[in-house]
Amino acid sequence: MTDIATLLDAYPALSPAERAQVDARLADLPEWADALAEAHRLADLVDAATAPIDADALARHAVDQRMGLTSDDDAIAEARARDPELDAEAGRIEAHLRDLEAGAEDPLRRYERLTGLFFSEAPAVGGDSLAARPLLDRPPAPPPRTTRWRAPRWLAAAAVLLVAYGAAFAVSTATQPERARVAALTDIDAVPPSVLRGGDPADAQAEELTEALDAVHWARRSVLGLFPTYDAEALTAAAARLGTIADQVGPTSWIAQEARLAQGRVLLHLGRDAEAARVLGGLVEQGSYRGSVARRLLDALREGALPAIP
Repeated sequence: MTDIATLLDAYPALSPAERAQVDARLADLPEWADALAEAHRLADLVDAATAPIDADALARHAVDQRMGLTSDDDAIAEARARDPELDAEAGRIEAHLRDLEAGAEDPLRRYERLTGLFFSEAPAVGGDSLAARPLLDRPPAPPPRTTRWRAPRWLAAAAVLLVAYGAAFAVSTATQPERARVAALTDIDAVPPSVLRGGDPADAQAEELTEALDAVHWARRSVLGLFPTYDAEALTAAAARLGTIADQVGPTSWIAQEARLAQGRVLLHLGRDAEAARVLGGLVEQGSYRGSVARRLLDALREGALPAIP
């Protein structure tokens, strides 16, 4: 078993293919499960430390700084010093976050304004503070019996986290590649509406279509819905499967039209523009009920070059 221990010691330095071989070898050896899990954790740390710094990494770092979670300041600073374009992108991201913060209402004040329940103690007699002012027309309680309600600390923390998530979501949306925004894979309906089937139970081809559309959604990777990416190999397989499904039924079938539109979106996302134009153009030429969407995607493709998604 010493060779297995040696493999696990070297696991973080192995290539993805070599790691997969080690995982397969140890799949039936439960006595090594804990050691393999520890090797996975160490490999994740090594991968994170050696990952290239791009615009997405800068955006996550900027949000982490505001939440007190960042620990890679030196690496980011070195990368910015080496790459003027990366430094300029970091400046744009930070400026965007400052604009968002400047326009955001303090979460505690927003909570007090919406509920009329205040976090602060009552001010001294003759004082004037936000907590002392009544909300709207709510009458004050009789002074001898008044005890101001105090919100629990976790509620304040939740409000702060919501604001931080909102800022991260804004950064995620702002840094999404233009090609990904145009292709809009999230607009693909994983379960086509039953009205297209006339209310009849789905046949075998309809079930295959639903599975293929599900495959597109499962190819998506994100953390809490932020900074989404897609697995290129999974999308390539889904595009081929959608094309096969469309070929198996008549071109006027709702199954073929849904499959072709989804296939066109996926090909556009992958940067296979010529194939995407052919598929989407076919929908427009045949007068498909999906033709208007296909034409909009074609127009975006023809108006100018869409940079490839890194």
